[in-house]
Amino acid sequence: MTSDETVARQIIILGRKIRQCRNQYIRHLNLTSEQADALRFFADHPQETIAGFRTYQEITHQTARQIVQGLVQKGLVVLTPNPTDGRAKLVTLTVSGHAKRTSLDQHIWQTSQKLLTDFTPREQRQLLTLLQRTSSNLERN
Repeated sequence: MTSDETVARQIIILGRKIRQCRNQYIRHLNLTSEQADALRFFADHPQETIAGFRTYQEITHQTARQIVQGLVQKGLVVLTPNPTDGRAKLVTLTVSGHAKRTSLDQHIWQTSQKLLTDFTPREQRQLLTLLQRTSSNLERN
């Protein structure tokens, strides 16, 4: 195995571990990973539409609508008429939706703390720089 393959493999393994940790936690919250992503999106983009979520996630409108409907059924978001576009609905978090979002954020922070245990601030900045470069490489290629 070459050095590049070893690094790539470690990135993949780390990604899997992070995803597994996240998925275990969101199951505890009675959410799917897609619903957790949607909840965070609509918390970060208040009064956004399903179409806005679809575009952001690069998924079909039907898939976005199903994800949002699941959140509506769980009482985490409500749909209200869009005053500027009668065909679209605005998605707004409920009090329960905000509480779940807060819980998700806390879990993300705790996971970050675990990941960066024993890293100096300088090492954290170096890691961030390398991760940003890696991400940019994927976007360019």
